[in-house]
Amino acid sequence: MVKMLKRILLLEDIEANADLIKFSLQAISGFDVAHASNARQAVEMFRTGTYDLCLFDHLMPKMTGLDAMREIRATPEGEQVPIVFLTARSDTANWKQLMASGAQAVIAKPFDIMLLGAQLLDVFHACQICEINGGIDADSGPSWADTPTRSALSRRSAGAYGKF
Repeated sequence: MVKMLKRILLLEDIEANADLIKFSLQAISGFDVAHASNARQAVEMFRTGTYDLCLFDHLMPKMTGLDAMREIRATPEGEQVPIVFLTARSDTANWKQLMASGAQAVIAKPFDIMLLGAQLLDVFHACQICEINGGIDADSGPSWADTPTRSALSRRSAGAYGKF
């Protein structure tokens, strides 16, 4: 069954970044966004709520976004939810670690706030196709997520972001 991307769990410890991301995803893209300011809170919110996609900051004090993803993936509900990382560490080793650990995509900071919703839709739709074909895995992200580069979106046609 094909689902719509409606509800996103955002994990971001810097309040100013969280406000900007929430504004973009809610006002521009029309998503419902629940915000967790630390990884422990994100895991608890995931366990008690229903989310179509998780958008996690990678590096934060105490428990990282990667730690949160691992805990969420260990739950029955967390096996199929797409998880996308935002990170200031755009080096290849970090990107490979996140992807090998089960992320569907990694978006390097700084990113284009106007395109963030479209990027998440790309990931969500790619995961939907993969789910129809047997399940989400680390290779189920969109083609632009295949490399740790901010310029990967340059291959997209301008019409791909018509909603904006």
